[in-house]
Amino acid sequence: MRIKELSNIENGTTIKDLYGWVDSIRDHGGLTFVDLRDFDSKIQLVFDKESTIDTTLKNEYYIQISGVYSKREDSLVNKKTPFGEYEILIDSLMVINESKTLPFQIEDSIDTDESIRLKYRYLDLRRTEMKHNIVARSKTFKSIRNIMNKLDILEIDTPTLIKSTPEGAKDFLVPSRKSPGSFYALPQSPQMYKQLFMMSGFPNYYQIAKCYRDEDSRKDRQPEFTQLDLEFSNGTPQLVKKHIETIVQHIFDEAFDLKIDLPFKTMTYKEAMTLYGTDKPDLRIKETIKDISEIFANTEINFVEEIINNGGSVLSLHSEINYSRKDIDILDESIKSLGSNGLGWFKILDNEVSGPLAKLLLPEEKDEIIKFGNGILVFQAGDIYEVGKYMDVLRRDLFLNKTEDITSFVWVEDFPYFEVENDVLQPSHHPFTAPKDTSNFKQNPNESIALHYDLVLNGVELGSGSQRINNPDLQKLVLEKWGLSNEDIENRFGWFIEALSYGTPQHAGFAIGIDRLVAEILKQPSIRDVIPFPKTQSGMDPLTDAPSTINEIDLVEYNLRYVTDEQ
Repeated sequence: MRIKELSNIENGTTIKDLYGWVDSIRDHGGLTFVDLRDFDSKIQLVFDKESTIDTTLKNEYYIQISGVYSKREDSLVNKKTPFGEYEILIDSLMVINESKTLPFQIEDSIDTDESIRLKYRYLDLRRTEMKHNIVARSKTFKSIRNIMNKLDILEIDTPTLIKSTPEGAKDFLVPSRKSPGSFYALPQSPQMYKQLFMMSGFPNYYQIAKCYRDEDSRKDRQPEFTQLDLEFSNGTPQLVKKHIETIVQHIFDEAFDLKIDLPFKTMTYKEAMTLYGTDKPDLRIKETIKDISEIFANTEINFVEEIINNGGSVLSLHSEINYSRKDIDILDESIKSLGSNGLGWFKILDNEVSGPLAKLLLPEEKDEIIKFGNGILVFQAGDIYEVGKYMDVLRRDLFLNKTEDITSFVWVEDFPYFEVENDVLQPSHHPFTAPKDTSNFKQNPNESIALHYDLVLNGVELGSGSQRINNPDLQKLVLEKWGLSNEDIENRFGWFIEALSYGTPQHAGFAIGIDRLVAEILKQPSIRDVIPFPKTQSGMDPLTDAPSTINEIDLVEYNLRYVTDEQ
C-alpha cells in the first residue's frame, strides 16, 4: 500500500501493510515519532509509551507497518505536508531491510559534490527534487506520444548498431566479434534511417531515440542522451515548424500545466549574430547589441582604427547601472576566459566620460558616447561573428538578472551551409541538409545558405531541423564540396546515395533534445539533473565505474589488444 492511497481512507481505519523508508526519528519522553516516506508522500508514525515494538530504527531503514489511521489534534496538525492532519498509531512493525550510514542526507538543497551524488545515484533519486524531475521527464514522454497519436504520426524505431557516419562529433565504436577488424557505431542520431522511411513511402515518422556522441560533456550535453526525432514526407520547413510548435505547446500544457503562445518568433542567423552575438539568442533580455563603428570613423584609438579599416566593427552594450571597477574587472575576466583580448569600456556620469581609453577620445566621439546616458558602455571590436560570443556573454552578465520569468521561443534560420571549425570546412548542421539555392551552392558553396532551422528557448538550443536532400547528384556534390574523395563517398555513403536514386520524395524533419527541454522548463542548472543515470563531464559513470577495461580473453575473442604509447 502507498501512502497517497490513505487519502481515500476514513479516520480510525486500521491500516495493514504500509511500506516505506524511515525519513526521521524523534523521541519525546517515551513517545517515539517516525516520519515514514515512500515514493511521493510522507506520514507520521506514533509509538505510544506502552508499546513493546522495537523502535531501534535508523534513517533509510525500509519497513512495513500496520496501525490505526488517526486524525491529529488541531494544535498538532502539520499544514506543510499533504498528510499533516493525520498520523498512524502503530500496532506492528517489521524491518524489511536495514541501511548503512548514508553518504549524504536524503533531502533537497543538499551541498554535496555531484560526483558523490552520481556514485550513489540510487540514493540521490530518493530526494523529492530528483523524483519530481524524473516524473516530469516521464510525463513529457507520455505527452509526446499523446500528441503524436492525435496528429497521426507513426512511432517507428531505428537500429542502434549502425555504420559509422559523420554527424559533427566522434562516434562510439562497437567491435564485431563475428567480423574481425570491423566495427559498428552507436548512432549520433537516427538521421539517415528516418530519411530511409521517407524513401520507403511512409508519410511521417517519430521516435524517442537514444543518441550517442563521443564528445566532452557540458551542462547541456551528455555522451548518451534522448531526443525526439521527426520526419515528414513532402514536408517543408513551414510544415515542420508548425508541427513542432503544436507539439511543444502540448508538452508544456499536458506535462507541466504551462501555457505558451503560438506562433514562435523567427529571425535569420545574420540578425541573431548582429543583434545578440549568438545563434542562440535569449530574447528574455530586451537589450540588443549596437554597432557604434560610425562614432569612431576618424578615431585616434589605434587598435579600433585598425580593426575598422580592416572591415571590422565596434559592437557595444549600454547599462544604466554604475558599475564599480571590481564589477568591470569581473566582466573583463569572463570574456578573457573565452579568448578575448580584454574589455573596452567607458563610464558615463553627468556628461563626463571616464575609463582607460577616455583620454584618447575626440570631442565628437565623447559627445556621441554621452548621448547613451549615465552608466557604462562596454564594447568589443572585430569581426561581428568572431567577437559575437564575447558580446553574448557580456549581454547575459549585464542584463540576465533583469529578465522577467517568461518563456521566450525563437526560430533561427538561414544559416550558412558551411562553417570553418579548427581550420576545417564543416557543414553547420549535417551534410544531408538541402541548400537554399542549389545553383548558388554549385558556384559558391562557401557562401551558400542552408535550409536549416533551429529552435531556441531562453538562449538554449532545443533542437535543429532542415529540408533534406532528395537528389542523389546533389547529395554527392555536397559531400564533394565538403572535401570527401570519390572513394570516401562510395565507402561511407554509397548505399545512401543509391537509396536516393529510386524516386525519393522531398522530405524535411527535426529533432528536439528532450533532456534539454525538460531541464529548461524545470529551471535546472544541468541536464544531468533530469537524466536518471547520467555521466560526469568527463564521460564517466561513477556508479558503475564505466568505461572500464575488459579481460584478455574477451580482447582475443574480439580481435583487439591494448596498445601502449611506445607501441
